[in-house]
Amino acid sequence: MMVPVGAGVGNFLLTFRGAPRAISRSYTLPFILTGVLGYAAASAQGTLEAFKSANIYWHFTNFTVGHSHLAMYGFIAFLIWGGVYALLPRMTGREPPPVMVGIHFWLALVGLVIYVLSITIAGVLQGFSWVAEESFIQSVTAAEPMWLWRTIGGLLMVGSHVAFAVNLWAMRPGDDLADTEAAEVTA
Repeated sequence: MMVPVGAGVGNFLLTFRGAPRAISRSYTLPFILTGVLGYAAASAQGTLEAFKSANIYWHFTNFTVGHSHLAMYGFIAFLIWGGVYALLPRMTGREPPPVMVGIHFWLALVGLVIYVLSITIAGVLQGFSWVAEESFIQSVTAAEPMWLWRTIGGLLMVGSHVAFAVNLWAMRPGDDLADTEAAEVTA
């Protein structure tokens, strides 16, 4: 299962060979690169979860919740953000504030890492409790310390959404673009 994932991710990463500074000069590339790495991590985690020996510990626990957030947020959301930052400035003629793009990126990335790690650890603790045939409430108690970290990661992710909204507002079409389009229509 990991062969096509490894080939695709390796192919993408090799496109950066010889251009290491391209990432630091782009709004889009850090998001796209993170999305591709999120895809690789989610695929690896899913492959491990598919093994029966691991599945008895992780299935129906918070581990699965962490896996789904890694896939949907770490892969899909980061790719969408990269696409928005690539296309919207070209469509509107307005760039987002670079500092706010950085704030968006780092809040989302750090929040995601904290969220996924904490909820994955909570799932492992729950799974061990269930396999040991402890009561359900004991499995909840075992996972409870990780929920504070899940909340912190989630709040950072919400903060990144606020930064993204500010960036979208900054890239909205302005009057100058409307005037240009009106002039082209009348000409």
